[in-house]
Amino acid sequence: MRIPENAILSTLENGGCIKSFYRRSTQRPRQEKSVLADGYVLKSASDADETILSHADFLSVKTKLAETETWEQNVGGIFFGGSTWVLHVHTDG
Repeated sequence: MRIPENAILSTLENGGCIKSFYRRSTQRPRQEKSVLADGYVLKSASDADETILSHADFLSVKTKLAETETWEQNVGGIFFGGSTWVLHVHTDG
């Protein structure tokens, strides 16, 4: 079931973030990060609430987000990685 865009934005406006994660084989040729991760979690600012998001949920707000942190780790032939996404802060001037 889709999460309403306004509910996602409300959590983000209150200091929440979206964590994305993926796993890739090290046997595959190294390429640019996939446009879509394997999963997304919307986290409240207090980390008390987590909501699993679909690709469609994430894409509905992606243009309003800034990627602030990335990580990747090789474990037994698999790359695990992810990103943290927050609302993009627009500054005038």
